[in-house]
Amino acid sequence: MNILQIILIIVVGTATAGFIYQTIAAQRDKRRFPPPGHMVDIGGRRLHLNIMGEDKDSPTVILEAGMVSFSSNWAWVQPEVAKVARVVAVDRAGLGWSDPGPKPRDAGQSARELHTALEKLGITGPYVLAGHSYGGLAVRAFAALYRDEVAGMVLVDGSHPNQWVRMGVSSKVIATSNHVSAQLARFGLFRIFKGEYKLLADGLPPRQYGELMALASTTRALASAGDSLFVWDTISRPLVNDAGSLGDLPLIVLSVTDQPRMGAKLTELQAELPSLSTHSEHITVQGAYHEGLVAQERHAHVVTDVILRVVEAARKGTPIAEEV
Repeated sequence: MNILQIILIIVVGTATAGFIYQTIAAQRDKRRFPPPGHMVDIGGRRLHLNIMGEDKDSPTVILEAGMVSFSSNWAWVQPEVAKVARVVAVDRAGLGWSDPGPKPRDAGQSARELHTALEKLGITGPYVLAGHSYGGLAVRAFAALYRDEVAGMVLVDGSHPNQWVRMGVSSKVIATSNHVSAQLARFGLFRIFKGEYKLLADGLPPRQYGELMALASTTRALASAGDSLFVWDTISRPLVNDAGSLGDLPLIVLSVTDQPRMGAKLTELQAELPSLSTHSEHITVQGAYHEGLVAQERHAHVVTDVILRVVEAARKGTPIAEEV
């Protein structure tokens, strides 16, 4: 047996062991982490919506998480907002407990699916939309399609629709890396090398930390993220940009100070977002990094307070109250 044959046997054996490990671990995760919310049939497939609080006085708050993230990421924010308003955290198709959805996986498609699920549950507008990271693009797409039902918006270090173009990077290149990662996830790679996902989940309560670590690094989640990235520039960006201004919609933009990559460009892009509305405010959270803005309890309290300020402004039809 020559050296190449030995290497081939080792590679195949390692891959097989990784695949078996990933399969067993994924089945275990299904038992450990059943869906905490409602599985809503939207036409032969289901969307997971976690609902807290009562419809005491409109609006209902909608929470959209980041690119590979889902409802568990809002663990610090959602229960606190639920003391004041009904709040719905959604898992976009292919993420968390939601079934995969048809392509293209653009932000508008996600918005239409969410709207259908809300209608199925009898949850009507007005809505205050809060989106973190890619979720910021998703809520802007929702507002583009259902503007009359939107009463306020919070962009939680939300993605700028033009960010890849302005950085000189094709969203399709980033999408390809996600699709490659999706295939590697079949062999348990991200259960061994967890760095990026620990950053996403670090600071969450133990239950939600476990859910994020188990479900955000799956083949399904990474493929879904890749599909959304693939049509970011061609479908999602034009939809959001063509919608134009939000008028005088109450809007608060939350940004961070700690940007490990492309910091100057990201800060520049964030500074443009408040101009979407004539009734806006821009807050930079000192010491916060992108993922930690919702995962770290001390920063999540800021997010909660900001959402509640927009809820109050939407209810009263008044300017956003000054920060206490």
